[in-house]
Amino acid sequence: MNYKYIIAGILAIALAASAIVTLAMWYDTLNVNTYVTTSELDVEFVNGSLTYKDACGLEQGYGINGGNDWNASYLPEPGGFQLGKDVGCTNVTLIDSDGDGDLDTMKVVLHNVYPWYYTHIAFKIHNNGEIPFKIWRLTISNGTNSTYYYEVNENQAQEGVYVDLSGDGKADILIWWGDNFGKQLHHCQSVDISFDLTVLQEAPQNTDLVLYIRLDVVQWNEYTNGPIS
Repeated sequence: MNYKYIIAGILAIALAASAIVTLAMWYDTLNVNTYVTTSELDVEFVNGSLTYKDACGLEQGYGINGGNDWNASYLPEPGGFQLGKDVGCTNVTLIDSDGDGDLDTMKVVLHNVYPWYYTHIAFKIHNNGEIPFKIWRLTISNGTNSTYYYEVNENQAQEGVYVDLSGDGKADILIWWGDNFGKQLHHCQSVDISFDLTVLQEAPQNTDLVLYIRLDVVQWNEYTNGPIS
């Protein structure tokens, strides 16, 4: 028997086994040290920035803290002047609708209002994530049905949009807002937005008008002024 060949064979097997072990350890090391992180697209209402006229529960009186009603001066332009009688009122709350800790939806309750009752709501939205985004669309809902607006066209900019909250096929309120669609916000940037709401003649009596407002955003390079397929 040729022992040189036997020893050579044993050495070859040992070297091959060592290479396999080394390869396995190398790949194991890669697996342990490999990880991926992702950024988040995140928008929120700035809670402390919310202001609105004719808040419920205020005492009667003039001035910024007065609880007087606000009535539309004339249509189609937004605006108003104070009346001396305290009848209806407005209540606005911010909601975390998906439980992620961000206030993403605005609930507006118009209590005991009447035709041409007017209120104004102002607030800020904030980029709470790391990805730059653009304001894509406005969602208005009565809690059951939602309507989407992708831009303020010429007629809407002059007059606003008519919204049926009661579901009877007749518009209950007229909403006007500034055009911030396509506005790009980077991390920690914010922008001011406001709404003017006017109650119309067809609004039902002896009821609260409730609407939910949400601003939807998209990644900055995905924006288009319309539906995204």
